[in-house]
Amino acid sequence: TYRTNVASNESNNSAAGGSGSGAESAALFSKLRSFSIGSGPNSPQRVVSNLRGFLTHRLSNITPSDTGWKDSILSIPKKWLSTAESVDEFGFPDTLPKVPVPPLEQTMADYIRALEPITTAAQLERTKGLIKQFAAPQALGSRLHLYLLDKREAEDNWAYYYWLNDMYMNVRIPLPINSNPGMVLPPHRFKTVHDVAHFAARLLDGILAHKEMLDSGQLPLERAASREKNQPLCMAQYYRLLGSCRRPGVERDSQFLPQRQHLPEQDHHVVVICRNQMYCVVLQANDRGKLSESEIASQILYVLSDAPCLPAKPAPVGLLTAEPRTRWAQDRAALAASDERNQRNLELIETALVVLCLDEPLALNFNARGFSGATPSVHMAGERDETNMAHEMIHGGGSEYNSGNRWFDKTMQLIICTDGTWGLCYEHSTSEGIAVVQLLEKIYKHIVDNKTEDNGLPQHHLPPPERLEWHVGFEVQQRFAQASRSVDRAIDDLDFYVYRYMGYGKNFIKSCQVSPDVYIQLSLQLAYYKLYGHLVATYESASTRRFLQGRVDCIRAASTEALEWAKAMCQGEGPNVPLESDREDEDDGRKVKFSIYSKEHLRELFRCAVARQTEVMVQNILGHGIDIPLLGLREASIEVTGEMHELFNDESYKISQCFLLSTSQVACSTDSFMGYGPVTPRGYGCSYNPHPDQIVFCVSAFYSCEDTSASRYAKSLQDSLDIMRDLLEN
Repeated sequence: TYRTNVASNESNNSAAGGSGSGAESAALFSKLRSFSIGSGPNSPQRVVSNLRGFLTHRLSNITPSDTGWKDSILSIPKKWLSTAESVDEFGFPDTLPKVPVPPLEQTMADYIRALEPITTAAQLERTKGLIKQFAAPQALGSRLHLYLLDKREAEDNWAYYYWLNDMYMNVRIPLPINSNPGMVLPPHRFKTVHDVAHFAARLLDGILAHKEMLDSGQLPLERAASREKNQPLCMAQYYRLLGSCRRPGVERDSQFLPQRQHLPEQDHHVVVICRNQMYCVVLQANDRGKLSESEIASQILYVLSDAPCLPAKPAPVGLLTAEPRTRWAQDRAALAASDERNQRNLELIETALVVLCLDEPLALNFNARGFSGATPSVHMAGERDETNMAHEMIHGGGSEYNSGNRWFDKTMQLIICTDGTWGLCYEHSTSEGIAVVQLLEKIYKHIVDNKTEDNGLPQHHLPPPERLEWHVGFEVQQRFAQASRSVDRAIDDLDFYVYRYMGYGKNFIKSCQVSPDVYIQLSLQLAYYKLYGHLVATYESASTRRFLQGRVDCIRAASTEALEWAKAMCQGEGPNVPLESDREDEDDGRKVKFSIYSKEHLRELFRCAVARQTEVMVQNILGHGIDIPLLGLREASIEVTGEMHELFNDESYKISQCFLLSTSQVACSTDSFMGYGPVTPRGYGCSYNPHPDQIVFCVSAFYSCEDTSASRYAKSLQDSLDIMRDLLEN
């Protein structure tokens, strides 16, 4: 699987540490109670009380023979209470705690519980037998657990490279659609090409200002907004956004990351791509300092006027970055070996702060196959709707449009289209979505709040930007036609739909006293059950930034409790439950609706599903999810014994790792949205952005799979959210 998907629920899924029992718990509780932050539902005493209860319950089934549990669960509160180290203004240590290694028994018990709703009885029994053998005293599981505890002591984050390689670096499929998310921001109005250059210059000026803030160490520290409020969060991924790039490898990719140690007077540049031509635009140089906005705009205008006028059609080198990773690694090596200029071009692209892509508008045939009754797009650029704009950001539209006008390895590709559509395509391995979203929204808000009059572009006596010329040998030349065909096939197969649910948003959900994220996750489960009559392994990214170098773990929303509730909501019917919106208009007087369950019973099942989803979410944020520990045990078994234990070749494990529903909350403060493709050929991708009175979904599937349909899943979501409102209102 891949996802980091995409952005973590930083605001909703924010929790920290655990709490022990006895004196340590009492001392921690007493310490936090002394804070004068009030005594509401999110007050420290209420939060710590809840966490104490949760962890006491979790620890009640752990046997004393497991020597790791005290270290992994109690180390965080012990660090909080330590008087030997300095603490910040909120009483938290200045150093972040390390990601824990959860007790083996806990991981195995939670793994079985996660398998129950998605496997058959026979599959589950076989897995239980393997777990019994694996986790027995003195068996391999105990040895591997101790191995991970030692690794935790020795490293800042024992799981980081296991996770990074498994999620990204080892994956061989192409980046566009499969890995890189695309983000659409509110369209801008351009009257002339000068407007395009001016807007691009303001974006790049904002990028440079952000880089200066990073280099000066002035990036504000973020803190948890709930659950141990004000606990510091790891900021490492924020420093990896600018000047970084993924590099293809034959077997495993690598990353080029900028030095955290900034050199004074260091040059900063971006690479601008227009009509497949690449230009190096220096934003700050040793010999002439930082360019003004007006000077940057004149450089962009030069690119916009120069690229269409060149006599020879450029080699679409950027298309090669859309190829499978091993194939691209071989092509990149051939490019670098054939000419020193190619090597320098590659270096300029990889070290650029960002890549700026100046695009032509996509044709209208990229619009999704919607359904009757769906809400029309809110954003339009000419006749292009939101789905069309999202296609532009995710893959560029194909070889005849803008897919060669890209460098998909680059962490941040800012995309500006001449019709006012703009946004981002980003390579996901360096950071979660929240860091990217916050940076772009900050720059965009500054532009909107500080409108400037564009009085034309004065002539500047700057040398024009350098155009990157590629020397392409016969071997690589042959590859362009193949790369064009493969990227066009992949794009033709993407079934993508931006769907706005306008019935209600997070205001109504909060009035039901349910977390919006938990509520929406359960609606995704119900929508899937209505179509298929069963649940599947579901991925939702959960932030683990409360720990050093923390990224994400996986909240598994397909629970037994969610399954029982979905069954009851569908009145015990099997797959393809008739959707309300499928029915022909009937005379309401002749319609008779029967329900075999009372509303109170359905509400009780819903409350159970909410409680379980919340519990899994909190476990993940505390560093006690199951996916990172299982991955650690799997990789440790290879490192210790030379082979993968049978538990990880088991059919149930493969089912659990095949995420037919890959989801994430991408909360934006502007009316923007981020989408991505499914992570498996038979699956769905679904990101969501809850607003006060609506919810924006980006649903994806593949046309080549006859069983999936983005618009049909969106339709099922509409029905699910409607009937959930009917169940819960009043």
